[in-house]
Amino acid sequence: MEELESVLQFFVFPKFQIAANAPKGILRTPQTISKFQQVPTQPGQTSPLLQYFGILLDQGQLNKYESLELCRPVLQQGRKQLLEKWLKEDKLECSEELGDLVKAVDPTLALSVYLRANVPNKVIQCFAETGQFQKIVLYAKKVGYTPDYIFLLRNVMRANPEQGAAFAQMLVADEGEPLADISQIVDIFMEQNMVQQCTAFLLDALKNNRPAEGPLQTRLLEMNLMAAPQVADAIMGNQMFTHYDRPHIAQLCEKAGLLQRALEHYTDLYDIKRAVVHTHLLKSEWLVGFFGTLSIEDSMECLKTMLQANIRQNLQVVVQIATKYHEQLTTSALIDLFEQFKSFEGLFYFLGSIVNFSQEPEVHFKYIEAACKTGQIKEVERICRESNCYNPERVKNFLKEAKLTDQLPLIIVCDRFDFVHDLVLYLYRNSLQKYIEIYVQKVNPSRLPVVVGGLMDVDCSEDIIKNLINVVRGQFSTDELVEEVEKRNRLKLILPWLESRIHEGSDEPATHNALAKIYIDSNNNPERFLRYSDDGINIFSFSTCNICLPNLIYRENPYY
Repeated sequence: MEELESVLQFFVFPKFQIAANAPKGILRTPQTISKFQQVPTQPGQTSPLLQYFGILLDQGQLNKYESLELCRPVLQQGRKQLLEKWLKEDKLECSEELGDLVKAVDPTLALSVYLRANVPNKVIQCFAETGQFQKIVLYAKKVGYTPDYIFLLRNVMRANPEQGAAFAQMLVADEGEPLADISQIVDIFMEQNMVQQCTAFLLDALKNNRPAEGPLQTRLLEMNLMAAPQVADAIMGNQMFTHYDRPHIAQLCEKAGLLQRALEHYTDLYDIKRAVVHTHLLKSEWLVGFFGTLSIEDSMECLKTMLQANIRQNLQVVVQIATKYHEQLTTSALIDLFEQFKSFEGLFYFLGSIVNFSQEPEVHFKYIEAACKTGQIKEVERICRESNCYNPERVKNFLKEAKLTDQLPLIIVCDRFDFVHDLVLYLYRNSLQKYIEIYVQKVNPSRLPVVVGGLMDVDCSEDIIKNLINVVRGQFSTDELVEEVEKRNRLKLILPWLESRIHEGSDEPATHNALAKIYIDSNNNPERFLRYSDDGINIFSFSTCNICLPNLIYRENPYY
């Protein structure tokens, strides 16, 4: 070897031929290349080094060192096409170093070098840098190489977020285990604040809803509740996941204003009560249905809290809930609830929805009471008239104490249940005589006799009583009227009315009998009345006059 090198020092021109043709390539070393590099190039001639490489290329493939030293000046001269030609002809020994050299000029060409040199890490890096992500996984499996996918993904994500997102999908697309830790992939997305892309990635990666993926499901919902609550709402609405941290997500839902989702996740009554009071943020239909999932005790606690927090805002939905679940919660407990807050409006609407189907006296009474308190007098009238379930005495006493501006409900109750005498006394003593007139004129004229009796008991003016009788005319029983005034020894009070009836041609026996009684008792020429009454004595009922008639006969005929 030393002898050949000494020979080269004396024969400069042919030395590259000698080195190229040395037996077994013993001179094809870095040292030989270095010596050729030191030989000055003659003007107008090709450098000895290139002449040397030319001979080697004609003979076959260059070795690693020769390939590097040949390609370096060629690339510096911008003659990349020569390199491509030599690679196709397999004239170069590819190495990592050669690939690094080429990469500075052409990453795609460098990829070809790395592939030939079997440098997996550099091959995969080039695949990533050139956007050929779909080839990375296939290549890694083919050569049995496991790259640092996380490091690789981070670099790609920084350079091209869209390509990075696509690459991340590939890492979990395999049917087996993911090629990289999903949590670390999520970290990379979040480093770039790519919430939307990360959401799409996780929705696909977690589609199997495995129990072990609970923390990732939690993280997916968490990031969206903080950045895009409506997306989180849609995910939970699809019920894709069931293994996430429900209490934690419930708290985040409440903070994000998704109270419906929060209530779906809460199990602690304290949390439920805190959220359920904001009914303006909840759909009433959903909220009513939600109460069907609560226990009776919890339901009552929540209703109480809702009224306590904002009765004006929450009253309507509380009434809806009470109406739907009154059988489970019990009507009495719900009545107590509304009364506790003095909400007669709530009580009216709640009981109004069930009163027509209930047989409970308390329901009917409380409904009457609530209707009175809220000024719903027409409804009070309706129930007083139609209901057969309330306690008449209790309702009568309540209506008297309520002192309504319209006494028609009280009139209806007293008329239905024969409290007319009490009614008259109440109305007269409270200077409500006009309602007495309304009662006997429009409600029930047949009860005039009892009304007259009551007015007599309170020493009402005879003129008022007479006027009332005249106004009502003959729509009542004369016998009953006579009985009422007679048992109070006031029979003469109705004399003008009886006489007017006779003058009008009335042939009613009761009228004639009553008039006969008065004439006989007052000795007001009774024989003439008896003698000249139309149809004679037949018009009288002797059973009615069996007391006064014998007295009359005795006075007229002492010898009888």
